[in-house]
This record gives sequence, C-alpha cells and structure tokens, in this order.
Amino acid sequence: MQEYEELMGELIELGITANPVCPFACCIIDPCGQILVTAANAMHISPLYTAEGLAMHMLAGNYHCKPEQKLTLVTNAEPDSGAMAAIIWARCSGINISRIIYGASRAGIKQIWDCDFSFTAQQMLESVTEEHRPELIGQVIEEDCLESFREGRELKEEGDTPVMSLDLDDYWMAGDWLLDLDDPVE
Repeated sequence: MQEYEELMGELIELGITANPVCPFACCIIDPCGQILVTAANAMHISPLYTAEGLAMHMLAGNYHCKPEQKLTLVTNAEPDSGAMAAIIWARCSGINISRIIYGASRAGIKQIWDCDFSFTAQQMLESVTEEHRPELIGQVIEEDCLESFREGRELKEEGDTPVMSLDLDDYWMAGDWLLDLDDPVE
C-alpha cells in the first residue's frame, strides 16, 4: 500500500481544494498505471456525483473501456453504497474496476459525520459474484484522510461554507497529472 501514499496525499489536497466541506476525491488508473480520470465530490450539483460516481460518469463518457482492462479506483474514502453500486453496475458498460484502494474507512467517517448511513464497501461486495468482485484494499494514510474530513465538518459547523461552482468541469479532469509512466502502479 505504500506505493499509493503519495497519490492519496494528492487526492486529499484535491478534495480540500475542490470542495473543502466535503473533500472526497478519487481517480481511476488503467493497467499501465496512467491516471485516466480524477474527480472530486460534486453532490451539490447532483446527488449522483459522489467523487466516485462522477469519475465513473466521466470515464464512461470520455473513454472506450474494454471489460478485460482491469482498472484501479483510488479514493480518499471507502466508497459509500451509492458509489459501490455505480462501480458494480459500470461493469455492464465495460468498465472493470478490479481493485479499490481507499483511505478513510466508513466507520471512521461515521464518527465524523453521523448522517453516514451507508453499508461498508465489503458489505456491498458480498452480494456480487466472486468473478465480478473488485479487490478491496484499505486504509492508506487513513488518519490524514480523516483529518481532512474533520476540517470539512468544522467549516460546516462554523458556517464557513464556500460558494460552490455549478460548473461540473471544476470537479473533474481527464489525464495523468501525477504518475510517472515509467513506474506503473501494479
């Protein structure tokens, strides 16, 4: 998991920059280690646009994925039920998320935001056949991820919520912005 620490740190910063109150962010990586899509939480635009949901939406609309391509989703929070449903259903469109690397656990997030009523990602995966079940790897620099969510909650409680753009392009980007292609993520 150490190879994901730098990337997770970048996702934390992206989440804080894009949406300081709800600093969720993720990226999808191809089998060669190239970042295809990066997204941040934009649920103020649509309740479907969790970071993961937006990343899946933009991946489907901007790339032709083949089912045999095993993609990796890296996210600073364990995906919630809605995001997990999108990941599972995306397989019908040829998007094969075979591995999910996450930072903060749902249990940790529930301690910060008591309104989190979602199932854990593992609970969601239990209903998926083994051949379609992504590998779930977690808690990469969890304390750093949780700290960004604590800071977001403090902003909200203090009433310091920023004015948020309604331009969806402010919450996602295509392309590789971090990884060295000579050193692919395995």
